[in-house]
Amino acid sequence: MTSIRRRLLLALLGIWIMVWVAVALISLDRSGHEIAELLDAQLAQTARVLHELTLVGPLSVAAAAPQTLSPVGHPYEFKLSFQRWQGDRLVASFGAAPSQPLAPTPGFSDQSIGSAQWRVFGLPGTLPGEVVFVAQNYTIRQEMIRFLTIHALQPILWSLPLTVFLIWWAVSDGLRPLQRVARDIGQRSAERLEPIDGQSVPTEIRPLTEALNGLMERLDQTLAAERRFAADASHELRTPFAIIRTYAQIAQRSTAPDERRAALDQLIQGVDRATHLISQLLTLARLQDDEHDVHRVSGRGFASLAKAATRAVTDRQAAAGARSIGLTAVLPDGDPCVVSAPAAVLGVLVGNLIENGIKYTPAGGQVRVAVLWQRERLVLRVTDSGPGIPVGDRQRVFDRFYRPAGQVEPGSGLGLAIVRRLCDRYGIEISLGDGEGGTGLRVDLIFPAPARVKPHSPLGLRIS
Repeated sequence: MTSIRRRLLLALLGIWIMVWVAVALISLDRSGHEIAELLDAQLAQTARVLHELTLVGPLSVAAAAPQTLSPVGHPYEFKLSFQRWQGDRLVASFGAAPSQPLAPTPGFSDQSIGSAQWRVFGLPGTLPGEVVFVAQNYTIRQEMIRFLTIHALQPILWSLPLTVFLIWWAVSDGLRPLQRVARDIGQRSAERLEPIDGQSVPTEIRPLTEALNGLMERLDQTLAAERRFAADASHELRTPFAIIRTYAQIAQRSTAPDERRAALDQLIQGVDRATHLISQLLTLARLQDDEHDVHRVSGRGFASLAKAATRAVTDRQAAAGARSIGLTAVLPDGDPCVVSAPAAVLGVLVGNLIENGIKYTPAGGQVRVAVLWQRERLVLRVTDSGPGIPVGDRQRVFDRFYRPAGQVEPGSGLGLAIVRRLCDRYGIEISLGDGEGGTGLRVDLIFPAPARVKPHSPLGLRIS
């Protein structure tokens, strides 16, 4: 399991170790450079001092006497050498100097003498062919570089445990707001989904808390919609099923064939009404499932409004004919009338409006479906010759389960509520008005201007 704390600790410790190694390498390089500069300067200075001494008197005695370590001397004395050459003749020497010249030419150079590496400086003298050589064993420099580097880095090494503790404390303190947010979220429940206070959290995790608040808000809306659906279903289904039960009992007790047949007919009608109501409730529940996500219905897309209207009219011809109602459709000829809405949504919209018109239109009346263009916008118009809706009730009829006073036709009051919710979801304007001749009801659905406006013909195709 991935741990942010472990990853941060390992990353910070790794970075600290890399920095420490880089500092050690840089310190080693700089120490070596500075020590080399210092000891080179000492070599040059020693060569000049010895050269000045040779000018005072000969050093033949020093050349003949072997070098020994005195009680007040230093071990590094054996790692220093001196030569004075006069042409091809060794005039004076001491230390570990060989019988050959320490270097082939004057100046600074690195030479291998025996099994050791030496730093040599040659100083030309005042006499012809005179050269003074001073040499130093490289072990002196290496020991000094090691000593200075280790002593310079010792405080960093000693601080390692303290650094580990401080890094652990800093990481733990930095992750503490996440722990508080986790505890705050853990206290939430289906009944307690209030948002998390985003002002008390660090800026870095504020997007996380905002996303969680949005999720809890959507979850709260979903739960509220489910509770509303349960309450609505319980309330609205109680009456239809009570009627169904009543007619079933009548049919069960009846001995007269005509009475039993009438009870069974009423029973079938009751089942049909209950089925329609359940279908409407389920549709409304799906629409309420997520008010902010238009993709949950059937997804965004383009579909033909003319094709949806044709299918809806064809599917409901039998229902209209059973009530002696004329159902017709007038569509633009040769124009598919593409709108920005899925075909399933268009089917629900047109179907609900047609069913609403058939339900409230008396026998011998007319329900007319038309698709037309108005100012480069498509309009679906459904008109009927029924009683219409009073002006004062035309806004309230979009509320769930609302039925105007004096309404005698059976219904659930959900058809126009579903239409209104779908219109809001897809940006479709809806308006109610009087039908032809001032009677009946006219419902206009005005769709947003499509991305691809096709030239259309003013002629229409009539379906009946």
